[in-house]
Amino acid sequence: MTNRKFDFPTVHITGERSIRFAFNGTLGESVFNQVQLFCGMVEKETYFIEEVVPSYHTVTIFLKKPLRDTDTFIQSLLARWEKYVLVGREYRKSKKLHIPVCYEEEFALDMERVIQHTGMSEKEIIALHTNTVYTVYMIGFLPGFPYLGQLHEKLQTPRLSTPRPRVPRGTVGIGGSQTGIYPLECPGGWNIIGKTPVETYHPDWKEPFLISAGDQLQFVAISTSEYYDIQAKLEIHPESSKKFILS
Repeated sequence: MTNRKFDFPTVHITGERSIRFAFNGTLGESVFNQVQLFCGMVEKETYFIEEVVPSYHTVTIFLKKPLRDTDTFIQSLLARWEKYVLVGREYRKSKKLHIPVCYEEEFALDMERVIQHTGMSEKEIIALHTNTVYTVYMIGFLPGFPYLGQLHEKLQTPRLSTPRPRVPRGTVGIGGSQTGIYPLECPGGWNIIGKTPVETYHPDWKEPFLISAGDQLQFVAISTSEYYDIQAKLEIHPESSKKFILS
């Protein structure tokens, strides 16, 4: 008997060594749970698969080399999926993260804009933003940039009409119905409401990405003095960012 909570994905061959599996439905926890389960299943196919990349509702797999019979490979995965959702239920391992963020005026350049749009006070905005446990739905846009859901509907604020040419690394912003952390300095049009002193991505680290798709993440409000205290410690030991965010 088929479990109605889980569906068969639509399959798209996107290249000589890439296949995308797309799950239907409204973006959210239900669809993303299927994405996570599917990732957990296909990652065991280490002989054929080089990399597995999840997003909100798709899983793209990159093969080590072109297959002689791609259709047979796809059908074998779908057959495994039918059994897996009934008896497996093994989600990918995820981390629980707490990201320290300073929401004070120095780092919250667009807080007033968010106040005007939402009609809430600064205290209420910070409380809503920090009380939510977010799921990291995907990493994209920049290396290590986490797309987080679900942002509380009361906090949803349109992006800036003209993006800033430079947004500092560690900036925490709101863009429409999403929130996220800029892992690198870059142009950006999200509403800046705070900044974290920890680095979530560095190409020279043994583990360059501290945040992965499927992780659970919660922001923790800190003072300006706490921000600079953490920053000073990280200037001495940059790779110790992990100890400030793992719960």
